[in-house]
Parts: sequence; structure tokens; C-alpha cells
Amino acid sequence: MKILLSKLPNSGWWQKGIPKYKDNPAMMQGMIPNLELLMQERQNLISIIKKLGHDILECNFPKELDGEDPFHDFVFIRDPFISNQNGTAVILRAGEPSRRIENKLIKQYLETLELKIIEMPNKNKLCADGGEFYFCKKENILFSGLQRNTIEGANFVAEAMNVNKLIIFEGDGFHLDTFFTPAINNKGDIAALIICTEILNNKSKKLLHQFTDEKNLPIFDIPINDAIGTKHKIGKFAANALPLPGILIRPNHFSDSSIDKLLYELGIKTIITSTSQYQLSGGSVHCITNEL
Repeated sequence: MKILLSKLPNSGWWQKGIPKYKDNPAMMQGMIPNLELLMQERQNLISIIKKLGHDILECNFPKELDGEDPFHDFVFIRDPFISNQNGTAVILRAGEPSRRIENKLIKQYLETLELKIIEMPNKNKLCADGGEFYFCKKENILFSGLQRNTIEGANFVAEAMNVNKLIIFEGDGFHLDTFFTPAINNKGDIAALIICTEILNNKSKKLLHQFTDEKNLPIFDIPINDAIGTKHKIGKFAANALPLPGILIRPNHFSDSSIDKLLYELGIKTIITSTSQYQLSGGSVHCITNEL
């Protein structure tokens, strides 16, 4: 599998302080990331992915966003697009308007890879971020959140990718990957769902149990501290994971250590790698990677 990451900006990342998006409580306004530690955390993640036998592609940080006082989060390469991992990429339309330039810039890069490009139209009701999706390729199932995604945006992506099933979990996290991840076994099948049900609405809880009952899947229910947390106490981002066949790469341990033992029994190995500096801007492992 090919996995895309963005290089860091030459000017440094948020070197004049991190801004604040109104719906992202995890952004540490005014904080300046430690660049040396940030680069080390990034390299550690790349090394892990390579050792697992996957190819890394590194996109240059766009010059248009690399300035003395940039207002951007392009390093979270997950958000501007989603791929079917089979030659097609859907360019999204960011839920945060100030990030829509990232959609335009990633399109230019993806075109150099000779991918088939499908672009979400610039219409008011169409919004979607990659962090609001988890796509499980083998079973052709798309999971979506509904905070920075609109229902119209989620449906557009599902139709563009011709998925077998669209599952929408609506919770308080600004992105689905702040409180949910599937776990994939070596065969590529969904083996379990890890989710903070505390922040789901009742309709989504019912849908969650219907789906897992139909497929006979376990649910590992995690506390909000293992997800994004609250505006009063930021969580551990443990749910913000990159699920690869037989592997779940995460930035932190779950509060309940038995979850990793149960995942291992399902044939899924856990790898923990810190993303402390990325988390200052509200993102982690899933946010900074994107499968092609």
C-alpha cells in the first residue's frame, strides 16, 4: 500500500502560535510546536510504516501556504481528499472554509500521480473532510462522521467511490477520527470497532449495534479521555489511528489495557508512536497519513 504524508513547511509549523477553530477544542491556541520533536515524531511514524512493508510518498508542503505567518493545517494530509485505494481520488470541500485552499492544492499534487480525480462541486450544502471518514477497502464500507461533513457531502463521496455501504456515526467530535476507528485483520476484513459511544446520539448508537450485530463484530467502547476529550480536558487521541491489515498504529494506549489483548486475539497488533506536537493542533496518526 502507498501512504501519503506532507512534508513540513520550511518556515516551521505554527511558529507564531496555533490558531483556534471554533469546533476543535483540542487546538492549543498560541502554542508553538517544538520543531525538533515534531520532526522526530514524524520520522518515527514513517519508519514504522516502512518496516511494515508499505511505501511512503511525501508531498512537498505548498509554497502558497509556507510563509512567515501561515494559516493552514496542510500537514493533516488526510483532510483534503479521500482515495478508494485503487486509482481514484475524491477531492473534498473542507468544512472549515479557511482550509479549502488545501483542497485545490492537493488536487494539483494528485494529478501528478495520474490518479482519476473526482472533485466535489463548490456548493453550499456539500462539505466533507477526510478526517470524517474511514474507508474499509476489502468490504467497500465507508464510515462517516457528521460534524464537518454534511449529509450531502457524505453521500457524494459514497456515490463517487461506489461503496457497498455508508455508515454514519454522529458524535460531538469535530471529526470521526477523534472518537472512532475500525480495526482490520490480516485478510482486510473489519474485525472490531473502537468507539466512544458516550458522545454518540441515540440514532447512531442504534445504528452501531445494528451493524455490529449483523456482522458479529465486537465493540470496544472507550471513554472520552481516550478520544478527543472535552474543552476542559483534552483527551489522549488514542482513537485517532491508522488501521492497516493486522496492524493498528496509534499515538497512545487505551485506558483499558485489555482492549489491546483482545485485539491481539483477533489478529491485530498494536503499535504506539507519539504525536504530541501534532496534537497541539488537534490531529494525530490518522490525520497525518492518507492511503493511496
